[in-house]
Amino acid sequence: MTTGTDTPVARLRALVLDPRTHATLLTACAALVLFARAGAGPLANYDDAYYAEKAKQMLKTGDWLTPRFAGVERLDNPPLFLWLIAGSFAVLGVNAFAAVLWSALAGVACVALTYRLARRLGLEPFECWAAALVLLGTGYFLKYANHAMFDVFLTALLLLTLLAYRRAWEGERAAWIAVGVFTGLGVLTKSVLGLFPLMVIAVHATWCRRVRRSLATGAWLAPVAAIAVVLPWYGIQLATHRDAFLREHVTWLLYQRGLGTAVESHSPWSPFGYVRELLLSYWPWLPAAAYGLWLVARESFAPVTVYTSASALPREWKPRDSSRLLFAWPVVVLVVLSAAHEQKLWYAMSVFPALALCSARALATWLTAERLRTRAVLGGFALASAAGVVLALTPIGLPAPRRPDIQLLAAAARSMVPKGDVIVFAGGNYFSVAHQFVFYSDRLLVPPGGDAKNAAVSVRAALDHGRWALVARDRYASVSGGDSRRYPAVIGAGGWMLVHATPAPPVVLGAAEVSRE
Repeated sequence: MTTGTDTPVARLRALVLDPRTHATLLTACAALVLFARAGAGPLANYDDAYYAEKAKQMLKTGDWLTPRFAGVERLDNPPLFLWLIAGSFAVLGVNAFAAVLWSALAGVACVALTYRLARRLGLEPFECWAAALVLLGTGYFLKYANHAMFDVFLTALLLLTLLAYRRAWEGERAAWIAVGVFTGLGVLTKSVLGLFPLMVIAVHATWCRRVRRSLATGAWLAPVAAIAVVLPWYGIQLATHRDAFLREHVTWLLYQRGLGTAVESHSPWSPFGYVRELLLSYWPWLPAAAYGLWLVARESFAPVTVYTSASALPREWKPRDSSRLLFAWPVVVLVVLSAAHEQKLWYAMSVFPALALCSARALATWLTAERLRTRAVLGGFALASAAGVVLALTPIGLPAPRRPDIQLLAAAARSMVPKGDVIVFAGGNYFSVAHQFVFYSDRLLVPPGGDAKNAAVSVRAALDHGRWALVARDRYASVSGGDSRRYPAVIGAGGWMLVHATPAPPVVLGAAEVSRE
């Protein structure tokens, strides 16, 4: 006879409430939610299709060292994430799912690593569970875990770096090498933004008066390992494409976009831009994160405890050390990013695990009764599982198609334009459509030669030589010169048309010209 405590439901309830199963269950829920719609729908023009096209070019050309877009070498991005996408293309084919695969995997890893880091920081079991679930329930994080972009993957590397730092605190020399390796991989993912873990660690070690102890146990190995990881690719680019690398990666990406010089950034700069974005987007967790951040700040600045046993001090990680890490982490990232002119919230993706950990601290102070925590855990797992099932089996919440007009024209170009032919662009902002069009058409799209004044003449000359053109509807009259029969729009969609010239009429020679010949 089955007792009330030995039914399948009771056993399942006990399993869900057992902290020893939380890591596995949270990882499974994250995989269910993040892979439910991974690759559903076309890639966005910014920046997914751009990175995916670069990865595709690596696979097609066999040159894995020099990223290219539309046949042109583009050295603005380091190659690690592009290598991963190219690898998934080689195994799964060139498609949207393969493009977002590594972001989705990194998203699952971030949930699992946040839980693991919470345990290593000494948080209680409910706080560890809450931190992972808050991250899984962060809409902005979920959104970019389904984009073919670097940021969620970079966040996973930061979490791995902090876990290695936690081991290094205990005197493990090899852990400092791991700190450097993960940091170097971050730099190979997104240039200087990959240095954030070292910045956070440096601030934390200084704050905790651990610099001398850290150097003695091998902290100097971290920057050495990081340099060893990044030097080969950066060195090769400086040796083989020095001018292009300095112009695109240093001058354009870091200087012009970062500092807002010249015309590279049109958005107004604000020192509180990231704070404003978080206030607008970090719901429903914002109150918990704010209160949790106040809690860790209060603990961080509390009076120093006097220890009688100095010999036990160097290795021991204390609650205040955890609070200082949780406070320094988001502050360092947001302060540094706020100094830059180009401000996008996804650049600050690495603060979301920190905010989730702070939110967990707040939730633990609000839900102190065991009965309430039990209900929270059961309800949290139920909601996460239900969300994954709904996303996987229903169309609820599906995003609107991304640029169906460009998708249609890209498919038409792929079927009508011979492989290897170049399509000339005649429209407004080339980059507003080029990334998606090139990726899905598998054809080169190039701006017309010459200045804007003579662009129509240049496009018409290209059409006369048998090329095709992607023309904005409002530019068609000037491109065709009023001769729609000679330069017909083969297919149109939205505000764009695919144009090709008809054969020129034969020249009829008169009798006098024939006799002279």
